[in-house]
Amino acid sequence: MKTALIFLALSLLPPVSLAEAPAPIRIGALALGTLHWELAVIEEEGLDLEQGFKIESHTLASPDAGRISLMGHSVDLIVTDWMWVALQRRQGQDFTFSPFSLAHGALMVPADSTIKALKDLRGKRLGVAGGGLDKNWRLLEAAAQKTAGLTLEKDAIITFGAPPLLSRSFEGGQLDALLTYWNHAAKLEALGYRQLLDGRSLQHLIGITDDVPTLGYVFSAAWAKAHSAALQGFLNAASQARERLCTSDTVWAKVVPLTAESDPKVTAALRHHYCEGRVETFGAKEAAAAAKILDLVTEPNGGTQNASTGLPLGTFYTR
Repeated sequence: MKTALIFLALSLLPPVSLAEAPAPIRIGALALGTLHWELAVIEEEGLDLEQGFKIESHTLASPDAGRISLMGHSVDLIVTDWMWVALQRRQGQDFTFSPFSLAHGALMVPADSTIKALKDLRGKRLGVAGGGLDKNWRLLEAAAQKTAGLTLEKDAIITFGAPPLLSRSFEGGQLDALLTYWNHAAKLEALGYRQLLDGRSLQHLIGITDDVPTLGYVFSAAWAKAHSAALQGFLNAASQARERLCTSDTVWAKVVPLTAESDPKVTAALRHHYCEGRVETFGAKEAAAAAKILDLVTEPNGGTQNASTGLPLGTFYTR
C-alpha cells in the first residue's frame, strides 16, 4: 500500500527533462562591433548549444549605452575596457573584466598633416570617440600632459562623439586629428590616413612597457558566481569563435557583411588588426602594469582629478 502511494505521488509530478535547457545570457553588443562578429559565429557554428548556453542579443547604440544597460541590469555582459571597470569598483560596484583583445585605439591624422607629435595638437580640432571616461582618451590626456605639458581640454578643441560620425567629420576636413577605436582607425588607415600613435605607444609614453589587454567581457561578479557554468561556456565559445574567424576564410566570409564594408582592403585590415589583438597570456605582470596605468591617468597631473588608490581587487576576473 505504501509503495503504491509513492508511485501515485510520483506520477502526479511534472515530467523532468533529461537535458537541461541552455542557460540564457543577455549580451549587449554594438551593431558594428567585433563582439557582434563573435556572437554570429557562435550561433552559426552551434557553439552556444555545445557549451550549454543561449545568447539573448541586445543591440547597443553606443558604448555608453552598454555601460548603462549593464548597470541597470538590462544585460548580463558587454564589451568595454578594464579602466572603466576599475573606476566602477572604486565606487563600490562589483563589475569584473575578462580580457580578450590587445587591439588599441589610435590617434589618426591626414597623410599630409603637419601634426607630427602630441605637442602639435595645441589649438587643433581633435575628435575623441566615446566620452570622457574612455580609456584611450585618458591615456592621451596623460601622455600629452607628461610629454608636452598640454592639458588637452584647454589647449585643444575637443569634440566627443560616436566613432562613425567623427570619422565622417574627419574625412570631411572638420577635424584635424581623430582619436578613435581600433576598427575605425584600421579603416582610415586603409583609406590612406596616417596613424600618429596607438594605445600601446601612449602607454609607452607614460612609462608602461608591458602590454595590457584593452578590451574584455565585463559582467557583475555576483552574476558570474550565480551563472558560472554558463559564463565559462560563453568564454570557451567566444575563444573558439575568435580562432575560427582568424584561421578560416569561409567563416570570415560569413562575417564580412556585418562589418558594413565592401572594400577588400578595409575588410582585410579589420581582420588583420582583430587577429593581431588576440590575448595569448594574461597574468600578474599585466595586472601590475594596469595598476600603474590607472595610477598615472587618475592622478591630478594625469588628466583627471580622481584620487589614486591603486587597482581594486577583483578588477580582472578569475574563475
